[in-house]
Amino acid sequence: MVSDPHAALRGLLAGRLRGHERRLRRFTEADWRRYADLLAGALLVAVRRRFVAGQDRAPVIRFVASARERYDATGCDVEPALAEALVWAALGERPPVPDDARAIVARTVLLLGLLEDEGCTDRERDDILAAAAQAADNAAQQQVDQGDTH
Repeated sequence: MVSDPHAALRGLLAGRLRGHERRLRRFTEADWRRYADLLAGALLVAVRRRFVAGQDRAPVIRFVASARERYDATGCDVEPALAEALVWAALGERPPVPDDARAIVARTVLLLGLLEDEGCTDRERDDILAAAAQAADNAAQQQVDQGDTH
């Protein structure tokens, strides 16, 4: 499917930005929800590959600053406090951050930074995407099990 959220995220992570943007423009509301879930899952996996719960704050602060420097073209698109909250939430040390446009942009910047720093191969990116899909599916199933179909 042309508007497949998984393919869009794979394109972004592989650096195929034009194709990624083209796919995003075709997204339905359901595609956007799935894309946000996949992005959150991929960030969760990537953060946990790099950081551990309970660690010192300084490496997270340095990483956020580095990712913003590389991927936040305006310097204003990603709030440092929000980006740090996303990292700590992925480690289970803060409550989850609600999905909104700011969070999606911050997740994208952080994910790109983490994967670039790690120097992921295509295979490793695919593994992260597969784990992200599994995490998104598990979260969706938990919502169904709890009676929250929103």
